[in-house]
Amino acid sequence: MAQVGNRGGNSSRPIEGGRAARSRTAASVSAGDPDTEPSTAGWTSKLESRKGPVKVQLNTWVLASTEARLKWLVANREFTVTSVVDVALQELLDRYDVPPADPDGQIGEQ
Repeated sequence: MAQVGNRGGNSSRPIEGGRAARSRTAASVSAGDPDTEPSTAGWTSKLESRKGPVKVQLNTWVLASTEARLKWLVANREFTVTSVVDVALQELLDRYDVPPADPDGQIGEQ
């Protein structure tokens, strides 16, 4: 299965030029002269929580042939593994008349 997350909290993002590099640079600047201290107004908007549906992790095993097809789809179209799996599961659940859930993942009384 294509790996969706990462293990042990290690990021696959490069350190140089990433968020960590910017925050370290900003921290070293803020320790200096107060007149040269950068404004935190721009940072506040970046720190606000992201809006959107609640997501949960789903781990499963699939056939090697299914993984190969999924990797091809992700590599050759503008899809992500998460979006493909979510759409496929939604279509299956709709086909079997599974009641919809609210954004918090609760199925209402039927």
